[in-house]
Amino acid sequence: MNRKQFLRVVYLGLATIIPLGIISSNSAIGQTGINQSTFQNAALSKHNSYRSTHSSPNMTLSSSLNSSAQEVADNMASTGVFEHSSTKGVGENLFVTYTTASSVDATALANQAVKNWYDEVSDYDYANPGFSAGTGHFTQVVWKNSTQLGCAAAQGVKNFQGNEYNAFYVVCQYKAPGNVSGQFPDNVMAP
Repeated sequence: MNRKQFLRVVYLGLATIIPLGIISSNSAIGQTGINQSTFQNAALSKHNSYRSTHSSPNMTLSSSLNSSAQEVADNMASTGVFEHSSTKGVGENLFVTYTTASSVDATALANQAVKNWYDEVSDYDYANPGFSAGTGHFTQVVWKNSTQLGCAAAQGVKNFQGNEYNAFYVVCQYKAPGNVSGQFPDNVMAP
């Protein structure tokens, strides 16, 4: 990969920005190329794969959470503001990647976002269970009592360090929400 194609990894506090491979360099600007159904099924599969490692039951897709996540992703794509929503009663993980590619593969995007969140597992202290900003995405992914999942992605444009990039925003919402104080030992099991 050359420097002209991808923005290097940057930390924004809510997610790490990971470059994805170019899927189609000839796509028209403005086309997202994100098949939401493919994206959602891939995100669900990746979540459930990680959850099985931690003795958490499989989640199911929720159409209402998918719709809610889509609203949040669309808002971030239109405003360029990367921040958690004010949606009540759900847990939420966010991810964004910037690239010069005009489209990304839906499965690759879903897998990279969920892997990014799960990779915080290396910093989780099972001997001292609880919330930390450095592991909160991971604990939400595997949270045992979260049984419903809704995910969505949207494409926007972001200017960064004088360059314009296509921004692919990912939002996953969880019901019941995770990261509840006092409930970590029962909801985040060691692999």
